Amino acid sequence: MTGRVRPVLFASEYYPPFAPGGAEWTNAEWARALANRSQPVVIVTPNYGAARRESAAGVDVVRVPFPLKLSKGQKRVPGLVHRNPLWDVYFALCVAWVAYRHDVRVIHAQSKGALVGSWLAARALGRPVLATVRDVGLICPLGHCPVFETWKTFDCSARQYVDKCVPFHLENYQARAGRGRRAWLWLSVRLSWLDHLVRRRALSRVDAVVGVSQRILAIHPERIVPSARQHVVHSLPPRGETEKVPDAARVRRQLGIGDGPLVLYVGKLSPGKGAPVLLEALDLIRKAVPGARFAFAGRGEIELPVRDDVHRLGELAHPVVLALYGAADVVVSPSVWPEPLSRVIVEAMHFGRPVVATDVGGTSEAVEHDVTGLLVPANDAAALAGAVAALLRDRDRRERMGQAARARLAAVFGEDKVVSALLDAYAAAARRPA
Repeated sequence: MTGRVRPVLFASEYYPPFAPGGAEWTNAEWARALANRSQPVVIVTPNYGAARRESAAGVDVVRVPFPLKLSKGQKRVPGLVHRNPLWDVYFALCVAWVAYRHDVRVIHAQSKGALVGSWLAARALGRPVLATVRDVGLICPLGHCPVFETWKTFDCSARQYVDKCVPFHLENYQARAGRGRRAWLWLSVRLSWLDHLVRRRALSRVDAVVGVSQRILAIHPERIVPSARQHVVHSLPPRGETEKVPDAARVRRQLGIGDGPLVLYVGKLSPGKGAPVLLEALDLIRKAVPGARFAFAGRGEIELPVRDDVHRLGELAHPVVLALYGAADVVVSPSVWPEPLSRVIVEAMHFGRPVVATDVGGTSEAVEHDVTGLLVPANDAAALAGAVAALLRDRDRRERMGQAARARLAAVFGEDKVVSALLDAYAAAARRPA
């Protein structure tokens, strides 16, 4: 008779159905996969307006009381809500309470806002604690440095943050804000730096750091993320068979997308994600492939041209986004910043769609150039347009790449590999001296 397997605790300030980005869906897939391997998982997350407890197949979601409510989807609470000592102490108490009640084996902070509270709770209980790195937000609160700096590692100072990152943020992400709003933003981003110093200290003291790609870990300085504590654990593709993808014509009809080769962009419409570069490439693609259409799914303030062939779909429910992949001919990921490991790319590969992506961050760990997709330099609209047009004109090549993408996904991002990597990270964290 075997003994009880102690659960792993995932701590995150968001969890589906409240999912501002792809990270939350990766967390859900990791939890499901661990539970499939008979490793129970308990999730601790604020309750923005859903059931307080949910349990299914070894995954127990505990939503702790929280005063702010959100509609389901990609909405976020104001930035300083998860960037202050009161939040850190409150979430630490919640995590510690759930961890004690469930007798968890390790605490895994899955997001930036959960890091300090998870670290405090773990130290109070004497449990190992891990942190997941999915971007550069634990190096810089705004994370803009990689967009305009060429450094190989990023160890930002307060001066760099105030003199470069903050003005860049206000100019490119808050251009429409009024004078009063900009004054408040100016204050809040400075307060964020103080919270950042605490987060960075916690990151340097966790027992292990999980990165979704090797290249996102590589840009963190050794003094903050020592290589001896690093573990690479890739994202998992979505569940479900590709044969269950809805009919492409029906999806396009429901979303108001007409006929013609379809280029799909999924994600925030922002400079870091490369939306302006793709917009610059549109005319070149149209010239090379008359009749091409462009669908943009995601939120953001960047204006799109008002044309019959450009479809701004806005924020879509995740199942609708998954269905949209089946209607696309090419999926584009034109990121400028070092994309850790875009879930958009993983999902596109899952549905057998070739990807045109910039060779930044961990993208090359997913996209094999000229096999599963095409890699182009960042900030090069001509190269991006040429790659997209080349695939739109060659259906056989797209189909070969789609098949290769599915095969690579199974080989590199298979569930057994991902779960084994997570369990190895937990074991390593447990072995580290307190």
